[in-house]
Amino acid sequence: MLDKILGENPDVRRLQSSTASALAQVGISANLATAAALAAGIGAGIAFAAKSAGWGILLLAISAVLDALDGTLARERGQPTLLGGISDLVADRVVESAVIIGIAWPYPALYLSALILVASWYVNITVFLAVGAALERRGPKLIDYPPGILERTEALIFFVMLGAIQSVPFLHPLGPLLCYAMVALEVATAAQRFRFGWRMLKREAS
Repeated sequence: MLDKILGENPDVRRLQSSTASALAQVGISANLATAAALAAGIGAGIAFAAKSAGWGILLLAISAVLDALDGTLARERGQPTLLGGISDLVADRVVESAVIIGIAWPYPALYLSALILVASWYVNITVFLAVGAALERRGPKLIDYPPGILERTEALIFFVMLGAIQSVPFLHPLGPLLCYAMVALEVATAAQRFRFGWRMLKREAS
């Protein structure tokens, strides 16, 4: 809601445009702004985890400003691309994940509520992507996922294994290890699919 309100405000748009022009003049591209926003966001998560809330908020603000400018930079320089859009979308999700993990990390009382919050993001982003795919639907399936290490069957196997482990008290220490292993595979799958999309779009652009 606020994105829409701010995006339609002429004063905000003028400020974005002038700032983007200034950044372009010193050689900062849209992709570089996206990368810098990602780095600042991850840094914010680390700062929050270290209980340095001031630094966390500052770095998060820097990340937000750069994220608001990368699209403007691309449009005003005539360089908006699908690859840039994908990079921006992925970077935003990484920053959000890093920040919520960083904030919750030192405070076990936040673990459950943070987990439920992340679950709501998971549902929300699925709706977002599904609606977008439906509006651009080309094939028989709503979303044609590129191949990856983890798919629906692997997720179901993980749930069965984790549920079985947690039902046996002396196996409880294995639960977090299994979760971290799944996280590593999820990251690998995301990287694999991102690379697949990048290569396909590069091929179409050439």
